Amino acid sequence: MSSLAESLNGVIAVNGVRAAALIDVGTGMVVESAGQHNEDLVTAAASMAGEARTARSVAGPGQPGGDLDEILLVTDTRLQVTKILEPRLGEGLLLFVDLDRAQVNMALASRRVEQLAPEILA
Repeated sequence: MSSLAESLNGVIAVNGVRAAALIDVGTGMVVESAGQHNEDLVTAAASMAGEARTARSVAGPGQPGGDLDEILLVTDTRLQVTKILEPRLGEGLLLFVDLDRAQVNMALASRRVEQLAPEILA
């Protein structure tokens, strides 16, 4: 198992996490994933990459508000936390985490994803 897969499995171990994926911002494609695999993950990946590109064009470096750090999507049953990782390749990478909203506290989930993010590309 690759260290990337092992890192994502560490994210999956967090209570309430359904799936975790590393997404290429430029293409919206899933680079690696762990947890529940379904078409929703592919669609969400492309959507979050598009949101990141749009947000960067509006509030990028040197713009008021600064760099994009995180995107939260909240529905009645899900919490999706997308953390912007250090751009090492192309337009960068996103850590996408899909959580069961009934099992997590939104603030704590966001904080936990922030803590785990640096380990993904280490």
